Amino acid sequence: MRENKSAAKILLYHGVTASASKGIENFSKKHIPIDEFESQMAYLKENATPLTLRDMVKYLKGDKSIPSNSVAVTFDDTYKNVHDVALPKLKKYQIPATFFISTGFVGNNVRFWTDQIEHFINITPKEYIELKLNNGLAGFSVRGQMQKQKAVIDIKAELKKMSPERRAAALLSLQASTEVNDNGNDVPNYANLTTTDLGNFDALPLFEVGGHTVNHEILTFLNDDELNNEIYNCKKYLEDYLCRSIDLFAYPEGEKEHISEHVISVLKNMDISICPTAINGLNYPSTDSFKLKRIMVGFMGERFPYQEYYERHKC
Repeated sequence: MRENKSAAKILLYHGVTASASKGIENFSKKHIPIDEFESQMAYLKENATPLTLRDMVKYLKGDKSIPSNSVAVTFDDTYKNVHDVALPKLKKYQIPATFFISTGFVGNNVRFWTDQIEHFINITPKEYIELKLNNGLAGFSVRGQMQKQKAVIDIKAELKKMSPERRAAALLSLQASTEVNDNGNDVPNYANLTTTDLGNFDALPLFEVGGHTVNHEILTFLNDDELNNEIYNCKKYLEDYLCRSIDLFAYPEGEKEHISEHVISVLKNMDISICPTAINGLNYPSTDSFKLKRIMVGFMGERFPYQEYYERHKC
């Protein structure tokens, strides 16, 4: 299949790993291997037109045609391996990137609830667990690797439907059922950025930092006070630390049900000008800068969107 070189691609990464995983940790490839990431960046350097996200949006909004085979690289969340592993490769190949930061995870050992689920199930000594979900008590076999992976996928899907309060209760129920007493502080891929790392992201014109809320909460689940606090406090933290205005943002989770016109109006009222989704797809001229689509490379088998890349890397 020939590539659509007139469409603008935005790639979405979460982490890039140089660490070996144990058990089912990182089975989803949320953190793609360093060698794979480097080969992708090398391909973009030679075969695409890498742009900053801001420049891509300018082209999409403007009268000038967007350069052929345009691509923007973005990262969501707050994983330290993005700084330690991915950033040197981005510099090596001079690939622009935007880093969307959930500020409540910077410089501490707070863990994303999705990683907590994975960790609890990964190291549980139990073969069967139960927890309270929206429809009552649910049971899951976690005897083998495939069963553990299925349990993680199913439990994540249920918790994504919950308010923050109900999700927190479900996580406590899961932790009690799995009999795991730690949150994965010794797992390298779960480690968070430091404030120094954050400053390094924003130090070069090639890179830019944007917001991703304080606590990575799904914005459509929040009341107005919570919604305002998640956006405002994230933006203020970044602006105070980086000493500049922040007008880039990304929706946590970012699927269709996690975005609304009300959320968009709140973002605009806080001077946000660009907010990409996590909805899979390509972007074309006149695409709304609050409804940009991205491709979540590697996650659950999502392919790097260049067929020629795979043809070149055939065994």
